[in-house]
Amino acid sequence: MKKDELKLIISISVALSATFAFAYLFIANISLELTNVFRALSSGLSFTTIFWVFYFSYGWKIPILKEIFYRPNINGTWSGTLESDWKDELGNGISPKEFHIVIRQSFLRIHFTTLTDEFIGISYSETFTLEKEQGVKNIAYLFRKDTTQNHYDTTQEGATELKLIEGRQMLLQGKYWSNRKTNGNIAVKHISKKHVDSFDQAIELKNNGK
Repeated sequence: MKKDELKLIISISVALSATFAFAYLFIANISLELTNVFRALSSGLSFTTIFWVFYFSYGWKIPILKEIFYRPNINGTWSGTLESDWKDELGNGISPKEFHIVIRQSFLRIHFTTLTDEFIGISYSETFTLEKEQGVKNIAYLFRKDTTQNHYDTTQEGATELKLIEGRQMLLQGKYWSNRKTNGNIAVKHISKKHVDSFDQAIELKNNGK
């Protein structure tokens, strides 16, 4: 969380606590004795705490409340293609692969699972760079092969950097690099808010359109 976001949280917290405290005193028609003032402030702080718990859990996704902080909701399943520059010993390349990204996002954290017909990648270090005024909406993450897979002799790791394009349909476009000395391009679109656990489930979700 950035410093300016922390400052905004503090400012909003003070305003909410004070507003609720004054409303409590006014509605209850309580005298401004020190004990009553402290009770009102305590109620205001409790209300503010409940508000932030709700906001960070669910409220940041609600159209009106999400304007407090700029945080695009990219939860769900994304589908598209991965183009790799990999070549075999004879110099033959491969066709673009069907590629899916499953994103699990909360206000403070984000996680990526990538799926192809032969590879499952799990992210372990993620960043979401947002600069609304400059139009910067970039995602970067490090990934490794899911250790439950056993048909590769070496551990595969790499990095991905994607740009979020918002519109009628959200898009993610960018590049990836891996320790197998390959790199390539990724282009996916958001198809569902649902999360899937396998490549086959992702295909089914895309085909059913649900």
